[in-house]
Amino acid sequence: MRIHIISHWQFRNIGINLIKTILTVLVIVSLTAFGFRFIRTTQIIPNCSSFLPLAIFEGFLSEGLPTLSLQVINSPKKNSQQALTNAVQVLASPLVNFPGASGINQLITAEENYELPQPLIVESRPPTLPKNNKNKIVTDKNPLIAIYNTHNAECYKPSEGSSKVPGKNGGVSKVAKTLADTLYKDYGIAVVHSTTIHDYPDFTKSYTNSKETLKHILAENPSVIVALDIHRDAGLPKPPVVEINNQKVAQVLIVVGSNARLEHPNWRQNEEFAHKLAKKMEELYPGLCRGVRVLKGRYNQHLLPKALLLEFGSDNNTLEEAKNSARLMAHVLAVVVKDLIKEDPTKQN
Repeated sequence: MRIHIISHWQFRNIGINLIKTILTVLVIVSLTAFGFRFIRTTQIIPNCSSFLPLAIFEGFLSEGLPTLSLQVINSPKKNSQQALTNAVQVLASPLVNFPGASGINQLITAEENYELPQPLIVESRPPTLPKNNKNKIVTDKNPLIAIYNTHNAECYKPSEGSSKVPGKNGGVSKVAKTLADTLYKDYGIAVVHSTTIHDYPDFTKSYTNSKETLKHILAENPSVIVALDIHRDAGLPKPPVVEINNQKVAQVLIVVGSNARLEHPNWRQNEEFAHKLAKKMEELYPGLCRGVRVLKGRYNQHLLPKALLLEFGSDNNTLEEAKNSARLMAHVLAVVVKDLIKEDPTKQN
């Protein structure tokens, strides 16, 4: 029998290696457990509750969304799940300004097949046109403009008490209706106005849902030459407002989608139309236009050469300011559409 004698240094090396092995195992187990909890927290695995502490989400919010962070902290029923939900909703909002972002904004889009959560609701203008109106544009019964809301829940907090009403048509839907009604009643332009809710129950599917609505509208109304997705901005320190004709009016930001993320080879046509609209806005109502902004998503604008996303003010504007803006925009659109009809008279009938 042989006896192996282990020296003091060998024994020490064995101990160090054993400790390293134990620490490595502990780190792997900890990372695995944390990763699983994070997945459950973000609900990648359905029907799982949140495990991460509220402080983590409050930290996320305070970095880029301090206003929302205060709302979560001061909420009587604060919890990490609500904080995460609020963060995702705001981050997925059409336009959110972040400190140090140099005015560059991002929109969240989803391009996948998805069944609409409810039947399509479309309000078409009746075929009878208003009489004795020198500004009217005779379009017979064929609508020329389609109007809808991708983010129906968006509201104007000073007037409605909240920035969003999930599952319902908020202030932006009222603005869209004002725009549609004014176009028809004052200028005789037949309009297809959809009130289908697209941002509920899954907010991330908003653009996928509204894409199906717009496709349906265009298939049923081949006469449509302009499509407008009505939104309101968010995250601005002050409401974008201007005084026109002795009344406060919410400024309008025109958003153009590009081909940076998804195929959209003809997006320049939308951009050209956006600048034409902006030029007419400045000509008729100086200060009404807040600019033309090209962003990375395409926002369903690949479906029509003259499709745009219009931001009527921000969540800190009043609803009345946004409606005032919609009435002025109706006049601008009427003039622009009249020019389009001159270019192509076949659109009149």
